[in-house]
This record gives sequence, C-alpha cells and structure tokens, in this order.
Amino acid sequence: MNRFGHASLLILAGVIGTLAAPASAQQPEPNPFINQKFYMTVGMFLPDRRVRLGLDAQLGDVNADVDFSRRFAMDGYDESAALEVIWRMGEKWTFRGQYFRIDDDSTASLTEDIEWGKYTLNAGSNVGAGSEVQITRLFLGRRFRDRARSEFGFGAGLHWLSLDAYIRGQAFINGVDQGVVTRGVSTDGPMPNIGAWYAYAFNTNWALRARVDWFSASIDKYDGSIVNAGASINYSMTQHFGVGLGYNLFELDIGVDDGDWQGRIDTRLNGPYLYLSAYW
Repeated sequence: MNRFGHASLLILAGVIGTLAAPASAQQPEPNPFINQKFYMTVGMFLPDRRVRLGLDAQLGDVNADVDFSRRFAMDGYDESAALEVIWRMGEKWTFRGQYFRIDDDSTASLTEDIEWGKYTLNAGSNVGAGSEVQITRLFLGRRFRDRARSEFGFGAGLHWLSLDAYIRGQAFINGVDQGVVTRGVSTDGPMPNIGAWYAYAFNTNWALRARVDWFSASIDKYDGSIVNAGASINYSMTQHFGVGLGYNLFELDIGVDDGDWQGRIDTRLNGPYLYLSAYW
C-alpha cells in the first residue's frame, strides 16, 4: 500500500470516529447522499498497481507459468479517471454503474533462456510486455431502509471487461532469428457478479458507504474470479453537490486457454479515490 493508501485510511478512520459519537444523539435532516433519486461521482482513482502476465513456457527442463511482468517491474503507482452513478428506482430498486481504465507497458532484459512454444527467447535479449484493462460495472439491487438515515441492499450484475495484454520479444527457432514475435490476448465481454452495499448518514452533511462485488466462474476460454470493493466518506456541501474520499479495491485473476496465449492474467488495483459528487 503506498502513501496515498495509508493517508486515505487514516482520514477515513478519523472522520468516522469523530462523527460516530454524536450520531446517536442527533436526528438530522435527510442527507441527500442517502435520499436523492440520482447520484453521481467523478474523480481520480490513484491505485497501487500489481500486474502479473504469465505464459506457459519452459525454463531449462522445467515447465512453468513464467511471470514476465515481475521481471519487467510493472508494479507501481498509477492514476485513472473514474465515474460512478446510482439511480434509485422507486422505493425498492437501485441501479449502479462504474467505469475506469488502467494501462501499462514495460521492457526488461532476460536473465535466462525461455522456451515459448516453438520459439526461444534468449538470455540478454529485451522483451516487452503490457496490458490494458477497462472495467464497466452494471449492477441492479434490492434496497432496504432503516429509517431515513441508512440503507443496505444486495443484488447481481456484471462487469463488462475489456482486456488486452501482450508479450513481445526477439525470437529464435533452432538458433535462426525469426525477428520480433508478439503474442497477445484480447477479450471483450461480461463477467457476472453478486454483491451487497451499505450506506449510513451521520447527519445532514456526512455519510459513509461501503460495497463489495464478487464472482468466480469459467466462461468459454477463460476461468477465474473478480473482486470489486470500496468504502467512502462523503461530505454534502449543498443539497446537490459534495466531495468525498474513498478507497477502492479491484482484483482480476483469470486463466486463459487461447491459441496464442496459455497462462494467467492477474491484476490488482487498490488505492484512494478522490471525487466530486452530485445528486438530484
């Protein structure tokens, strides 16, 4: 976790601790974060990034799922614009949407020969790798209320996943140079999920929210799991606008059995989310 993650957790803990004590003694006016029909946030997601791109390959006499990305130091800090919307439909149902995109690429020099299908990547050669992940989350849930200052619910939805990943290097067959060879995988489709959420208004201005989605499945040539969770504290400056600080976690771990790629793609993004909020 980077310095932004630690700071976010401390701020969240401090605000919650300060507000929780008097909350039980107050009967505030309805908080727009909890009670308005439409809700939207636009902000910046600042995650620590861990990316693992693994190909079935051979090191000497050993078959292995070679973690190219660890050799390329693709982990690190990144940022992405992010959007989230909520539509409270009637008294019971809620529709939620979320979008963000993360991409990266890097190169490294191999320290040993790698047998990659019919090709050999020689020690000392430069190899590149990269990935791009776009996530669109669509979710429909059943909402329950506890008075006018809190709500919780559960439901189901899907993450529309757009994923591209590649590994590229100077390849040889029986010592003969084949030039630069690229192998990649690209997918664009839905991964279903189930989830739940909880929101609580301390008073007219301050409100807390937490959510989690999860699913594990085997679909076509992909199998794996997805986790998408977050918690945030929101301050309503007016009845229609506010600011907030959250902490988001996204994990994707899938195995791929494609013609050009047999291996795994493991992505973890976790960090603070700074945003402006609007409700009407």
